[in-house]
Amino acid sequence: MELIGIIGGLSWESTAEYLRLLNEGVRARLGGLHSARLRVATVDFAPVAEMMAAGEWSRISAVLISEAQALEAGGASFVLLATNTMHKLYDEVAAAVSVPVLHICDVTASAALSAGVSRVGLLGTRYTMEQSFYRDRLALRGVTADVPGAAEQAVIQQIIFDELCVGRVEAASRDRLLDICRSQVAGGAEGIVLGCTELELSVRPSDLDVPVFATTALHCVAALDRALGVAVDV
Repeated sequence: MELIGIIGGLSWESTAEYLRLLNEGVRARLGGLHSARLRVATVDFAPVAEMMAAGEWSRISAVLISEAQALEAGGASFVLLATNTMHKLYDEVAAAVSVPVLHICDVTASAALSAGVSRVGLLGTRYTMEQSFYRDRLALRGVTADVPGAAEQAVIQQIIFDELCVGRVEAASRDRLLDICRSQVAGGAEGIVLGCTELELSVRPSDLDVPVFATTALHCVAALDRALGVAVDV
């Protein structure tokens, strides 16, 4: 089993989901007392969130590169950015290490196409929805992503940062997220991408009548495939 490197803490609530899913996945596949081989770097999210708000992405890139290089030096066979938004900086991070960095959009696009879905509604942080980096990466793999309007984006951003990132999962907020998802479907989306790792703490695939692509879970499945010797396209 290969050693998986994880850059987490963005936020740690979803990083905890990565650790749970990876370990449960290994146990399901190998049985007994098997668990995942992980090396985890968790950063302090508060200053990173301030840099995001200020548009200081080059400073964030330096943080992520340092952590990725430390994971590689520590023996990681490949690296996961345990966050959707920070895939804005994927190219810089991937170029700074010699081990693969498994892109969350690629595994999500593969899952969508396997389900026969080529147009999705994308929910995520404001940065993920406003900027094109995520949609562009999905498009490279043949998946078109639509995003909600500005008012809905503000609602999603508030739920992510003020609630989910601090461990609050509110039923009323889940209902608001589901209403936004249904609006996306009414607008032509064939499925929904939960393009923020925290959103899976609230919205479940069973909540909607269309395929829901839970990016944290998909990222973990792809990581386990690679760690256990199943070919993965990165």
